[in-house]
Amino acid sequence: MAQNGSGVLSIGSATILSLRRLLGDQAAPLLQEAGYASGTAMYQAFREWLQQRTSVADPAELDVSYLGPMVSEFFGQAGWGSVTLRQLGTLLAFDTTDWAEVGDDRTAAAPSCHLTTGMLAAFLTQLAGNVVAVMQVECLTCGDPRCRFLAGSPNALEEVFEASARGTHYGELLQV
Repeated sequence: MAQNGSGVLSIGSATILSLRRLLGDQAAPLLQEAGYASGTAMYQAFREWLQQRTSVADPAELDVSYLGPMVSEFFGQAGWGSVTLRQLGTLLAFDTTDWAEVGDDRTAAAPSCHLTTGMLAAFLTQLAGNVVAVMQVECLTCGDPRCRFLAGSPNALEEVFEASARGTHYGELLQV
C-alpha cells in the first residue's frame, strides 16, 4: 500500500469487497461512514493532483466544463474507474461503468457501493463548499448498465428517496 501526502492509502478493490461480505447486514451504514471519513482526504489528493496537472490551485477556480473530465481522470488514475458527470435538474449524476467497488457480483437486490456513497458525499461537500448528499440509484451489482450516484442538497435527495420509497423511479421524478 502506498500513501500520498493527503493521507490517502491505495488498497485493492478486493479489500472493499471483502469488508462488504464480512460486514453482512451492517455493511451499508459502516462502509458509508468509512467512505465519508475518507472523502476529505480524497478531495485533498484531488486538489494536489489538479494543481500538478493543471496549475489550478483551487478546484473552485476550474472552469465548470473541465470539472467532469478532471474528476474522471483523477478517479481513473487513483484506480477507482472512469466517471461521467452530468447535470440532472438540480442534481449532479456521477455515472460509471467500471467502478472498483463493484467486483464481479451482479445479483445484489439493492445498490451496494456504500463506501463510494459516503466518500463522494464528503468529497463533493468539500468541492462545493456546502453540504452535499449522495444517493446511489443504479448499480452494476444489481444488473444495471452502470452505477449512478445522484448528488445534491439533502432536501433534493430526500425527495428522490421518498419518491423511490413510494415506487416512483428517480427518472420520472427528475424527468430524465
